[in-house]
Amino acid sequence: MSDELMAAAPSGGGAPRNRTAGLIHSEGSEATRKMREQAKRRREAEAKLQLHLMETRNRAAGTPDPAL
Repeated sequence: MSDELMAAAPSGGGAPRNRTAGLIHSEGSEATRKMREQAKRRREAEAKLQLHLMETRNRAAGTPDPAL
């Protein structure tokens, strides 16, 4: 590293301060939790729909269902 970059780098002095400690909760607000749950349900419903569509296409094409 060059001398200029090393001079600009902060020198140690302990752990970095977290000014937001105690203000932000990792679980988020109630509205955020509800939005995440809704998004999860939508993803699960989309996966279920895709599986159903694939099964329907396989039956229409006469391909045996691999689950049977």
